Amino acid sequence: MSRERITIGGCPKCKSDLLTCQHNHFQNDELEIHSWEHKCPDCGFRQTEAFRSDDEDEPFDPILASKCPFCGRPAND
Repeated sequence: MSRERITIGGCPKCKSDLLTCQHNHFQNDELEIHSWEHKCPDCGFRQTEAFRSDDEDEPFDPILASKCPFCGRPAND
């Protein structure tokens, strides 16, 4: 699993400069997962979203899953 976290600042709750954007990526033969998290260590604000190739309710789009749904930054895996 690859993991990448960067500080992006601009917390929507407290305006902290310490807001982070984290991307996790897992892939094996049959399953691919992209998860994204925005988290502020100052106020506890947190947003998460995951995209799974085995989700029966949502079609998996690897291009869409490779961009943060909150800030739009691309994954660097």
